Amino acid sequence: MTAGLRLLMLALFSLLLISPYFPNPGLAQPRPNTPPPDFPPRVYEIARELRCPACQGESTAESNAGVAVEMRRIIAEQLAQGKTEAEIRQFFVDRYGYWVLYEPPFRGYTLLVWLSPLIGMALVGFGLWRYQAAARARARTGVAGVSDEEIARLESELNLNPEQRKP
Repeated sequence: MTAGLRLLMLALFSLLLISPYFPNPGLAQPRPNTPPPDFPPRVYEIARELRCPACQGESTAESNAGVAVEMRRIIAEQLAQGKTEAEIRQFFVDRYGYWVLYEPPFRGYTLLVWLSPLIGMALVGFGLWRYQAAARARARTGVAGVSDEEIARLESELNLNPEQRKP
């Protein structure tokens, strides 16, 4: 076998070994754009605003966990009873706390969470401003303590060609 053929066979064998670790888009099922027919679309509109207690980062509308299915059933029951969206959300807040809402209200501890990026950016801006002020002050007083003779000598050395400099 030639070296080129060996290299080609090695590359193909390597691809064969690592291929199970790459996702196959042909096997993926597309997500439906419409909600499943078991509940009316309004149930899923409300469920999208609620976080699934069992899943990390999924709304109740997207999750297939048992608790999310139960939450959707409760939403459907409460809509059938004539409750408003605000009353339904409050029911789940009473049950799970403000954590269950994807957009918690602006008060108490959540106010700190909402404002923390602004506070952080203000602190970084203040730190940069102080750093720049200190750097400007150092630049103004940078040559203090250096005699005029030394400055003149250094300037003359900098203007010399590399061949003229002494070792």
